[in-house]
Amino acid sequence: MQLKSGSKFIVSHIIREEISQSNGEFCSPEIVLNRYSGRTICSVGDVTTKILSSASVEVFLQVVDLKTKRNNDGSFPHIEGSIKVFNPPGVITHDLFLAIEKVFKEGKKARIEVDGEEDLAVIPIIFYSKLDTVIAYGIPDKGMACLEVTQSLKEKIDDLLKRMDIEWQK
Repeated sequence: MQLKSGSKFIVSHIIREEISQSNGEFCSPEIVLNRYSGRTICSVGDVTTKILSSASVEVFLQVVDLKTKRNNDGSFPHIEGSIKVFNPPGVITHDLFLAIEKVFKEGKKARIEVDGEEDLAVIPIIFYSKLDTVIAYGIPDKGMACLEVTQSLKEKIDDLLKRMDIEWQK
């Protein structure tokens, strides 16, 4: 990825609509524990991360923003040692891409705390993860969904990224 710190992918309304139509399947912590045992599990969203942790699911990468539905009521506290990244709504910053890439390259469990919006972190997770990684994320007012990273999903993400506008940092 040839971006500079401060650069960002702009997620247009059309691309956001496309993303929202390709949700994974609804799942529960029990499904994650039973069906995906032994696989790399990533979670995006505070409620999803909390639910999986409470069910003793071993999560490799957690991406949270310490809020739920844009509200910061103190229910999701900062955890020391977390990687902090700024990512405003409607974009995916180069810094978020770099943080996720680093976690996968190092192969150590991590938590990324996003100042801004974390929901689009699913895209760089798919981009950098290995095949068969499972990403659990929340769908507000509906529940939790899981995506399995396949070659076809990686190709779809590559295509989405190529179609996004990039705001370059000067």
